[in-house]
Amino acid sequence: MKICMFGIDHKTASVAVRESFAFSADETRLFLDGWHASFSDVEAILLSTCNRTELYLSAQEDSFPGDGAVASFLTDAAGRRGETPPKPDQLHILLGGDAVRHLFSVAASLESMVLGEPQILAQIKEAYNIASEEGTAGIALHSLFQNALKAAKRVSVETELFRHRISLPAVAVSDFALELFEKLSDKRTLVLGAGEMAEETLRYLKDAGEKEIVVANRSREKAETLADRFGGRAADWNARVTELAAADLVIAATGAGEPIVTADDYRSIASKRSDRPLFMVDLSVPRNLDERLGRFPNVYLYSIDDLEEACQRNRKAREREIPKANRVIAQETESFLKELRLRDSGELIGELRRRWNTVKDEEVQRLLNKCGPLPSETESEIRYAFDRLINKLLHAPMRSLRDESQEGKPTRLLEAMFKLFRFQDKQQ
Repeated sequence: MKICMFGIDHKTASVAVRESFAFSADETRLFLDGWHASFSDVEAILLSTCNRTELYLSAQEDSFPGDGAVASFLTDAAGRRGETPPKPDQLHILLGGDAVRHLFSVAASLESMVLGEPQILAQIKEAYNIASEEGTAGIALHSLFQNALKAAKRVSVETELFRHRISLPAVAVSDFALELFEKLSDKRTLVLGAGEMAEETLRYLKDAGEKEIVVANRSREKAETLADRFGGRAADWNARVTELAAADLVIAATGAGEPIVTADDYRSIASKRSDRPLFMVDLSVPRNLDERLGRFPNVYLYSIDDLEEACQRNRKAREREIPKANRVIAQETESFLKELRLRDSGELIGELRRRWNTVKDEEVQRLLNKCGPLPSETESEIRYAFDRLINKLLHAPMRSLRDESQEGKPTRLLEAMFKLFRFQDKQQ
């Protein structure tokens, strides 16, 4: 059984090229339908994210299309959109154990642009589910992707790769807000700004249990759009200081060139807060929050420099986990390849036994026809003798295949036996 991967990623192709190769869920279904129509004997799963597009294939060696045919099929499908026409030579190809190891590393987020980012696992599950629904994932790729999910789970459980946040919004919530507040479900968050950084921070806050969200932005329309997305409400920009009085967390992420909340602003509402702790994070450059705010009692102000320092510590902590994660990937890869080799060996042994038994049955029947009527005991003894002969003849090759499969090197023996007994000729 041959397994391979054709693809591009952020390490091998520019954004312009990756855009051409980006497939939506609906486009992935159309691609797989076309693939099945052209190569019905070849299993296929297409994984497409913002950072990679990878086509995983599996089939018997004699059913596999040439590399050029696969590359052309993929680039032709990708070439129908995007500003940069893709070329077949922009794809890299991984075979056998290299393809398996790569997928397991991708699933464990070891190949991601941001090491340890969790989104890739959901994207792999979606690609697998689409292929399953379209009927292009067979036994081999089902097993491959299920084992990839297993490898990723082991990395998550046995290492701390996913426990160290390294994006600024993630660190703000996980390393700082949750250290100050035991829980966020009973807290109110005021978000100043409605851009990408504000949205990403809200996503982490919602994951942490935040329920009450207020968004204020100079564009009321953008504030309402972002608030609706996270089940919050929009506030007028001019009411931001008033909203500050009831807030427990403040996230500032605007493009303003000067502070949008000053020490005087806070002083005007301080008496309304009853000394409740206030967590403030400034994600902007230039800073949006007056640095003097941190001097007030029970006000905890963090700038982007504070967060970046934590990010750097977390990156180093993650990097220390890479060798441990790689050992898990190596173990899971070898386990899967061993399973695959045993399956291939079992298929060959089964086919060999079927063929020799067919010949045996023909020869036994020829002998019995020539001998004429025989006592049942004699006929049974003849059949038993032929059965023992076949078992003894098969014992050595079976033992050799099983032993070498256990040792991880049956490929040449399998190929030799396929040629020796002309299995491919028989299939053709």
